[in-house]
Amino acid sequence: MASVTLSRFRNERTRGQLELTVRMARRQIAQRYRESLFGFAWSILNPLALLLIYWIVFSFVFNSSWVGVGEDYSFGLVIFSGLIFFYLYSEIVNNATFLVQNNSVLIRRTTLSMRTLPLASALASIFTFLLNFCALMIMWIALERALPPVTMLLLPMVLAPLIVLCMGIGLILSSFSAYFRDLQQVIPLINTAVLFLSPVFFPTSSLPPKGQFLVEWLNPLGIILPASKDLMFGGTIPDLLPLAIYSVVAVFLFCAGWFIYDRASRGFADVA
Repeated sequence: MASVTLSRFRNERTRGQLELTVRMARRQIAQRYRESLFGFAWSILNPLALLLIYWIVFSFVFNSSWVGVGEDYSFGLVIFSGLIFFYLYSEIVNNATFLVQNNSVLIRRTTLSMRTLPLASALASIFTFLLNFCALMIMWIALERALPPVTMLLLPMVLAPLIVLCMGIGLILSSFSAYFRDLQQVIPLINTAVLFLSPVFFPTSSLPPKGQFLVEWLNPLGIILPASKDLMFGGTIPDLLPLAIYSVVAVFLFCAGWFIYDRASRGFADVA
């Protein structure tokens, strides 16, 4: 009887934590558009406007093309497809450096589980990614007048390890940035470098062999972006071995980050 009661208590506690995480994520999303004229509509208008700008600039002004897919698809679509993955990475990582600072009131005045904070932040970033992805699909159908390849359905096999890796990095950064605020100034600079050293604006194949190795294995997006383009534009399944290695590293980094975060969070109330 006692074991059944304990099991029920744990289930109710887990359910309560999940509900709280979702509510906090919704709160973060709502705060972005509070007091704006169009409100939540900006969550769709912003990515659509951005995609339209990339389409005009790269397709008509620069008349650019992407080797392998540029002949069949608008270069703006290819660029934006890479940017939405970068935005997901940068938003999770950037928000992590301000996690304690932005939630100082909750940390000091409530008994909130510290594990809820990074999960809610990541959930809000994933929601933004889904909105950007919807904008990409809308413009895809409007420009190409066709549906994406069926391999697009396999995109979660690329997205999932990226989210796990980003959360691992975010957990580590949120742990240290609570005590070393200089990270809040350094990380955006590093993310800018990641953007221009990622295969967002160029294919990895355009680099020399040494450059390809550095981009693929020392860049958090180096494996993910080419694989996503294979699924979205090439209609082919990417090489699974690099994705498998990437996934293993992502899980390891996430576990290490969770361990560090659990230890560091014990002192958040003192530095928040």
